[in-house]
Amino acid sequence: MALLLGTCGWSYQEWVGLFYPNNRLGKLTFYASVFDTVEVDSSFYKIPSKQMVSGWIRNTKPGFKFSLKIPKIISHDKRLAGVQDDFNRFIKIIEPISQAGKLGCLLLQLAPSFTYKDRHLLESFLSKLPPRIHFAVEFRHESWDRNETWQMLSDFNVSNTITDSPIKFLSKPVVTATTHAFVRWHGKGNPVWYDYTYSQDELAPWAGKVRELSAKVPVIYAYFNNHYGARAPLNALQFLEMNGTAEEKQKKIKARIEKRLPSQESNARPKLLTDFL
Repeated sequence: MALLLGTCGWSYQEWVGLFYPNNRLGKLTFYASVFDTVEVDSSFYKIPSKQMVSGWIRNTKPGFKFSLKIPKIISHDKRLAGVQDDFNRFIKIIEPISQAGKLGCLLLQLAPSFTYKDRHLLESFLSKLPPRIHFAVEFRHESWDRNETWQMLSDFNVSNTITDSPIKFLSKPVVTATTHAFVRWHGKGNPVWYDYTYSQDELAPWAGKVRELSAKVPVIYAYFNNHYGARAPLNALQFLEMNGTAEEKQKKIKARIEKRLPSQESNARPKLLTDFL
């Protein structure tokens, strides 16, 4: 089993001095020296350019994986209706990432107003996906919490996105693909979800969930989305240490963030998963 763990995005200026040592370093190059994967959030707002894609490939190590959000023009603006040309254009632009062996999973995040009543639109979209690429769907409305949903995703080998967020049903570890799983930690901030720091007591149950997932699929893509104040890389590094897989460089960066965020509960002795069993 491969756990590919990272954060949602990397180009946050507020991470400088915490995760990034300074502004002189290329952010993506440094990020890729610490983590093996990233979720590209910017692709949700706009299809990336060829130049951007080329730079991503050039500035990351071999085997690094980019998971990208499918553009909102497809998921939100057009609500999956008549979107084949837009989707094909997106796939063509990111094809060099796949050719470089650096494509992870493509995430289709649905709008909160996109409910189970719209299931025919989702099923039609899923039926046209290229089978060679890993896909995941993230629901934002509780009407999707039913066996028929999970069966639909399973029929097309598309992963249900398991999340930690105020939407409780999404935290269920429902596995719908045989090849991969997709996990996102959004935080529980109020009113902004992403302005949140996970305590180690909160992370511990997720370590168990990820361990359960690893027995069902060969690859898990997992991303922390609580990006405010470098909480995402902090929690990701804590998660790696909790699982006993953190390398020395990762431990040093985690310690640097903890030192400069003295108010965080994470300053306590690093806990291992066995501490909670």
